[in-house]
Amino acid sequence: MTDFVGVTARTAWRRATFRKLPGLLLLPFLLLLACATDEATGPGLADHVARGPDTPVVIPPDEPIVVGVSVALTGPVAPRGLQYRDAVVVAVERWKAARGSQIHGRDIVVVAEDDGCTEGDVAQKAAARLLRRPGLVGVIGPECSSGTLAALPTYADAGIVVISGSATVSALAEVQPGEGFFFRTAYRNDFQGILIGVYVSQIVGAEYAYLIDNRETYGLDLVDSAEALLLEQGVRISRGSIQQGAKDFSQVAAEVTDANPDVVLFGGFNPEAILLLRQLRDAGWNGLYTAGDAVCGAADCEFLAVLGELAEGSAFSGCSPPMPADFIEEFDAVHGKEPTAAFVTHYADATTILLNAVAAVAEAQPDGSVLFDPKALRDTVAAASLSGGLSGDVVFNADGDRTLAEAPESLEQFARELGLVPCQVKNGAIVGFEAEEQQLAEQQAAE
Repeated sequence: MTDFVGVTARTAWRRATFRKLPGLLLLPFLLLLACATDEATGPGLADHVARGPDTPVVIPPDEPIVVGVSVALTGPVAPRGLQYRDAVVVAVERWKAARGSQIHGRDIVVVAEDDGCTEGDVAQKAAARLLRRPGLVGVIGPECSSGTLAALPTYADAGIVVISGSATVSALAEVQPGEGFFFRTAYRNDFQGILIGVYVSQIVGAEYAYLIDNRETYGLDLVDSAEALLLEQGVRISRGSIQQGAKDFSQVAAEVTDANPDVVLFGGFNPEAILLLRQLRDAGWNGLYTAGDAVCGAADCEFLAVLGELAEGSAFSGCSPPMPADFIEEFDAVHGKEPTAAFVTHYADATTILLNAVAAVAEAQPDGSVLFDPKALRDTVAAASLSGGLSGDVVFNADGDRTLAEAPESLEQFARELGLVPCQVKNGAIVGFEAEEQQLAEQQAAE
């Protein structure tokens, strides 16, 4: 295998490791979605449900097993959050088709709550509502790192397994409160930083990069992670910031144009990513524009749909892994169009892991209830090994992070073991970097 990442990146990976970083039927979908859109006072929401790491979960007779989803359902991030919710719905139906429609005679339903993505108080309220669902067995989400940080203490106190498919801030799992109930099928930003550093320094050959964050947890961590690798690769760095929610970036655009870097990396979300590139081009800067997983995931992503030709050449460190045709068809039947967000497959895999664990530990009781021990469910998830998942091979380390078996040596290994897939806009379409990797391999073989 080609030594793609090189000594510097493998050293960074080891350092991180040693620090412990490391077509569906319409009727069932409508039933699931009805549960997902209940208001806080709607059916199935109890005044209180006793929960704790040492408190057995008891699902009363005739109550369904509830898979909770915490994502952004409103606001600027909702286009991605709605896809992640529907990825869970599709994954539940696929699991039922493969394993049976029920667990111990219980239906499986999905309940989604709006977590506001980066709004910590909204994520906490979403957690509180989900925990009032009597049949809740686990939560897929939260969507964003800021919301995850805010909500984790609530979930930890309740002893509820939480598996995020998209929260990527590097230290989330290792600093989690409680007794280790948080996991993620998403990769960490420090792995994303390795990939960005390799791409900018080795493939692009950039000597000078301008890094811009959005002053928010995810954006700062992503840019910090990339900066560390770029500096080790000898790339000169400048830093800047924009305010999330702002629209006028003329000052930073002028500063970037004056500095004239080879590459700009933006750590943040849309619509800011879209507005920033437009204003950079208007200011006269013509270098390579790059961003993280939160900006463009696949196919007709918002970034490409809005910017059109202006998006040409832009590159993204975290796009969706290729998806099987049957999954795309089933997702389209539920969501109304094909997936465009980066972590659709990660959410589907998180759902599969949770349901596998629930089926393994839940026990039917003589009175007709179903019971499981929260810690037994946690330990079963921790030991999970999902080979050939939609996002690649999923294995968790002791902290609950998705991890690599060994130091990555190629973009293919990043994709296979983390679902971390780089891509860029070429000829008006989102494409992978296979050609660039092959070119680099040929160059290295000739040296």
